[in-house]
Amino acid sequence: MLISLLPAQGKLRLCLDRTEWEFGRCQVTILLVTVGRGAFQVPLYWELLDNRSSNSNASDRIALLQVCVQLLGRARIGLVLGDREFVGHK
Repeated sequence: MLISLLPAQGKLRLCLDRTEWEFGRCQVTILLVTVGRGAFQVPLYWELLDNRSSNSNASDRIALLQVCVQLLGRARIGLVLGDREFVGHK
């Protein structure tokens, strides 16, 4: 449904982020990819991180982006952005 809100043509921007919320004693950490163009972004795909450090690793991020490439197609993706915490050799 969210993909249908995107422009039909043109390159799209993927933004990778990790967010952390606390609900009482429960800590929820989400690895999220949004997609859009210009000022318009919608959440495309996300996963809950179940490790105690609340950090993702390179394989978590690669797997998440691979799903996004499958959903959108490589030709539609013009740019992938992420915070400096997403460094790695892969």
